Order: sequence, then C-alpha cells, then structure tokens
Amino acid sequence: MITFFPFSDPPDTACFTCCHVLDEHRPILYVSHDEDGCWQFLCGEIHTLEDARIVSLADILQIDSSVADLADLDHGEYAEAEFNDSDRKTYRRI
Repeated sequence: MITFFPFSDPPDTACFTCCHVLDEHRPILYVSHDEDGCWQFLCGEIHTLEDARIVSLADILQIDSSVADLADLDHGEYAEAEFNDSDRKTYRRI
C-alpha cells in the first residue's frame, strides 16, 4: 500500500505501460510526461499497439517506486534509466 503519493496527478490517473513491464516484470527504463499530460512508463524496447496496457499511476508506483523521483517531470519531458556501479537505477532527464 502506498502511504506517500508524490505525483500531482491523482493516483487513479490512467497511464500507459507495456506488457513487458506489466506481465514480464521488466524494469521501467523510459518515462515520458507527454505534452498532453499523459504518462508513459515503458521498458525501453520497440513496441506495437498490441503491447500497450493502461494502468493507474498508483499501480505504476507499486510496480517500481523509483519512478517517484520523476513525479515533477514537466509536460514534454522524458527520462531514461541509467545504472551506476552498484546497479542502482537512476534516471537521466531529457
């Protein structure tokens, strides 16, 4: 259960992810906060429309709490994951 919700959007905000993150438990390596306000949390691979899944922002935070670091990502910005020497995932904002 999430006790702290860092996003300004409500927890039930619909966002896009891929079947690889949702079904195969791949890490979230690409996060986009699109110009229209939509969020995308993807594995970083090439996707087809059939790969798309819609989940809540709260669901994404439960899948990978590290995305909380990107809660203030502005519309039109995105971030890609990087791993440091200890394999800790951080995001590089673009």
